[in-house]
Amino acid sequence: MMEKLSEADREYREKLRKFNIGYFIAILFMIVCMVILLIGPRVYQLEISESAAGFLMGFFSSITIVFILFILRNRQIMQDPKKLRTQRIARTDERNLQINGKALRFTSFVMSFVLVILSMIGSFISRELMYTATCLLWVFLISYLVGYFYFKKKL
Repeated sequence: MMEKLSEADREYREKLRKFNIGYFIAILFMIVCMVILLIGPRVYQLEISESAAGFLMGFFSSITIVFILFILRNRQIMQDPKKLRTQRIARTDERNLQINGKALRFTSFVMSFVLVILSMIGSFISRELMYTATCLLWVFLISYLVGYFYFKKKL
């Protein structure tokens, strides 16, 4: 059944398989973070408030569940040639790609704007907040530049 797939469908299936590997690595990272949250304060006397630990544990748990659902969805798509073809067409449609690109640009603008405002407000409230927001802006800018030059050469 899978040998009857078109070349484009086989490539998309391989892409989904690679995404699943990435999701699995992210799940392992989240589990390591949760283990650190559980044993860090007890074994290594790391200080973290109970509310922060609870918040982070819930955050890591929910992200882990989302990645597990992504893996299950991708596996289901990979096993059904009709779903695979439909999904590939939907994901590679020019209109959908353009919508996704515009949404990412808008989100990047909003995130940058919010971080600038946060660093300004943080300068009045907390030096750590200001430095954190400013560092996040630098991470955003540097990752954009690295991605830009990488894809400029690759594409």
